[in-house]
Amino acid sequence: MAERSQLEKQKVVHLIQQVPFNDEEKTLWLKSLEQNGVTETLIDEMHEKLLSIPNEKFASDWMRAKFTTDLARFARQWRMQTASRQFKHGR
Repeated sequence: MAERSQLEKQKVVHLIQQVPFNDEEKTLWLKSLEQNGVTETLIDEMHEKLLSIPNEKFASDWMRAKFTTDLARFARQWRMQTASRQFKHGR
């Protein structure tokens, strides 16, 4: 279980480092990630900030679409895994 949460953290850290977010946002999110792990509010806040970044900060429109898609895919997988952990698998 700890391995899975560590892998999730690594994916979020990798995404935070790739996207041209503000440095203060990056440090705030990395601290939050270390303290609380991946949370719904962190994912939602990252998504909002990603959509508000001007196109000029990205190398191309394709990169913006790639980062948005990567974050959406991670969020969907994380939500499904979280729901699966809370579901009782017994009969």
